[in-house]
Amino acid sequence: MRTYYRGPDAVITDTHFVWQSPSVRIFAIDDLDDVRLERVVAGGPSGVEFSLGLGLLILAIAAGLKFGVPAALPLVAALAVVVLIALRRRGRHAWEIRARYRAQEVTIYTSPDPRVFNQVTRALRRTIERRRLRPSYDLAAG
Repeated sequence: MRTYYRGPDAVITDTHFVWQSPSVRIFAIDDLDDVRLERVVAGGPSGVEFSLGLGLLILAIAAGLKFGVPAALPLVAALAVVVLIALRRRGRHAWEIRARYRAQEVTIYTSPDPRVFNQVTRALRRTIERRRLRPSYDLAAG
């Protein structure tokens, strides 16, 4: 078995594509059709992040009213950190490899790092090209 790519989150051999995301996903190369690349934009803050930010803002306002402005500074600082993290996530671009796998649309790989994503796509492209060059052993007369 030939290995075309082995990285921290993916392994591509001549027969399988293994994506080691939060859960391991294994795809047979021969069952992949209509493989394509798509660019996606990450969404804004999640509901949990928004709720946390809103809660911190309310706490900062309440502490500022009750104890004076200096007591609210740590809460305002925490709120600023949450907002900066949420804004940093917002608008980040990621790349996806999408395909039809056994008649079902799936995402077979995602990465926000263009260098790693390009390495994975080159390896997958080589694997698919070699699949097309393999001799067919159909026993039907043509």
